[in-house]
Amino acid sequence: MTKVKKKIETIKKTSTRTNWEALKAELKKNDSFKSSHDEGLSSSVHLNKKNEAKRIKPFKGFTNSTHKSKKLNVTSKDIWFDDVDVGDIVDAEDDLNEKKKSPSNKLVKTNAFAGLTKVIAMDCEMVGVGEGGRESVLARVSLVNQFGKCIYDKFVKAREEVTDYRTFVSGVRPSDLTNAEDFQIVQKEVAVILQGRILVGHALWNDMKVLFLDHPKKCIRDTAKYKPFKTMTAGRSPSLRLLSSKILGVPIQRGEHSSVQDAQAAMRLYTMHKREWETEKSKVKLSKKAKKKRNANTALGLAKTA
Repeated sequence: MTKVKKKIETIKKTSTRTNWEALKAELKKNDSFKSSHDEGLSSSVHLNKKNEAKRIKPFKGFTNSTHKSKKLNVTSKDIWFDDVDVGDIVDAEDDLNEKKKSPSNKLVKTNAFAGLTKVIAMDCEMVGVGEGGRESVLARVSLVNQFGKCIYDKFVKAREEVTDYRTFVSGVRPSDLTNAEDFQIVQKEVAVILQGRILVGHALWNDMKVLFLDHPKKCIRDTAKYKPFKTMTAGRSPSLRLLSSKILGVPIQRGEHSSVQDAQAAMRLYTMHKREWETEKSKVKLSKKAKKKRNANTALGLAKTA
């Protein structure tokens, strides 16, 4: 039981008086208050809220504005909350705690633009078909913008019989695919969204394979291939779960995977290292151009000497 629950139970057991009744009783005991104050406080309907805020402090007592300050003995056990359901207070506290714990708080920018951006992150979930469910086919595809806002999330109808839903990892169940979208429609919609944009993801070659799509290499930012990330695993491709935990401090994939959350994690990793990442890409691009120019000059020189 949380501290709030214990506090509420104590309040209920020790007093049934309302907040207003407790305050009124204490005011009558205090000789330092003028009779005019009592009259002004006798009706909450006509009491000015600003003055009430100055005079009434439920948990800290009251002070006399015309005499030396004197704190009254009004404790939490003498006060109750009018017209407030105990369950609502507890539920509100639990909701707040859950929100604080939610990984999405660190992966999504609150109140940010929710539409298409120049950079898009993608992640897919697959199910198994064929003997033993060894072959993978697309079951769900999710896209998020550069602020982590989900802009596309659809389940995809399998083009052949599913023999392994891989629910413990994919999170996909038979009911999810019952009224799912046709593969051709999803493929076309995703292709349109990605066109001309930078694509972020983790091990994107797997996602592009099940989508039967290509994307320009210069427009791909794969967190599984980024060299600074690979140093964490001695040059091998690190898992998205490891990167999210170590770099973002966000635990993901602790059971069934969510393609939306995985895409958000990949995007956050990219945006955190965008400057260094793009600088490195520019250096590589310039290096390739210089090499191409050298090769052209060499070829030209050989042609003149021939």
